[in-house]
This record gives sequence, structure tokens and C-alpha cells, in this order.
Amino acid sequence: MPALADRMKTAKPSTIIQMAEKVKALKKQGKDIVSFSIGVPNFLPAKHIYDAAHAAIDHDKGDYLPGRGSEELVAAFCTYMTSIGLPYGPTEVAASIGGKHGLFNVFMAMLNAGDEVLIPTPYWTSYADMIDFVGGKPVFLPCPASQNYKLTPAQLEKAIGPKTKMFLFNNPSNPTGMVYTKAEIAALGAVLEKHDLWIVSDDIYDRMIFDGEKFHSLLHTNPK
Repeated sequence: MPALADRMKTAKPSTIIQMAEKVKALKKQGKDIVSFSIGVPNFLPAKHIYDAAHAAIDHDKGDYLPGRGSEELVAAFCTYMTSIGLPYGPTEVAASIGGKHGLFNVFMAMLNAGDEVLIPTPYWTSYADMIDFVGGKPVFLPCPASQNYKLTPAQLEKAIGPKTKMFLFNNPSNPTGMVYTKAEIAALGAVLEKHDLWIVSDDIYDRMIFDGEKFHSLLHTNPK
């Protein structure tokens, strides 16, 4: 049998999935477990969501959709982005099958072998796995509790080198739940504006914010 591609040697099982499977096994043994692995809500979607899904199936025409997603979905994305002060057009928006799929496509499109990606830690474990798989090199920037799990401008400036291709920014953070203030983001943006690199902003939890905090994006503070 022919061998798989060499890149498959870098593929690793998801740490989060491994933890989730262990939780399931322990629950089957009767253990009372509180799982902090996969972020699954403890409630189902509302009835109107199921009704819309059924209606979409009932009226399906079997057509292929555009690669960036249906016109209705793309329009909904644009409407949402405009509502948070980021007016993008249909040609600047694309759908993906989940956040991991979207990020993987970004890494495939932007990274060459040996390109360095700066990742503040703690971080979502899949980041490094995907970057490794496409030949990039994760560079971890420790953000301990003593600095509220946040990256400082001085850390960012020091870490950027000749092989740095990308800065991966996750706010609000998975797994810490930390949220950067507008001033903190602007300070990081001021550093990034001095360098020629890709910025990938993972804002998937932008609406899961509590205690009076507000979501801010680098596109708000540093639109250049």
C-alpha cells in the first residue's frame, strides 16, 4: 500500500477531544464529572431554529451553493459586521464549516514552511496543531496570571523577528475567558502597525461577555 503524505506524520489527536472522550468513559462508570473540555451548551437550540432548518430542507432545490456560502448567509454576516462597526461587503466575507475549518484554510493560504506564528498562551490547543500541520512554526508568548493572562506590547515587540509571518490574537480568550480592554488592544495594534505581518483575529466568543465588559477588535482600534 502506498504511504500517506509526509505531512500526516505531524497530525496529532486533538487534546480537547481526548479529554472529552475520557469524560464520557468516566460517566459511563457512574462517575459524577463536570467537563471543561468541549464547549457544548447545556441546552438545545430554540424551536424556531429547528423550524427554519426543516423549512430549508423542505424547500431545497439541490443546487450547489457559492463557495463563500449562500447569498442569504453572506448577507447576514455583512449585516452583523456592519452592526459592530465593521462594514464589509459580500466579496469580503466567506462562510466555513466551523471556526477550526476557517482557521485551517487561513493557515493553508498564508503560511509557508518555517513561517513563525506568534501565539499568546494559554491558548486553544488546535492552533498549534494546525500550524504544525501546514509547516508553520508556533511561537508561544507566555501570559501568566500575574499579568491577567494578557499579552503586553513589550512582549509582542520583542517576539517579532525576521521569520514572523503572523500574529494570532484570540479575544475573548479560550480558555481563560480574559477580555482585552480597548486601550490594551490599541497598544498592541500600535506595535503591529510597525511590522509587515498577517494578523488573524479569532473573535468567536465576541458575544459571550459578562460583568459589564465590552468586545473590541483590532479593526476598531487600528483599522489600517
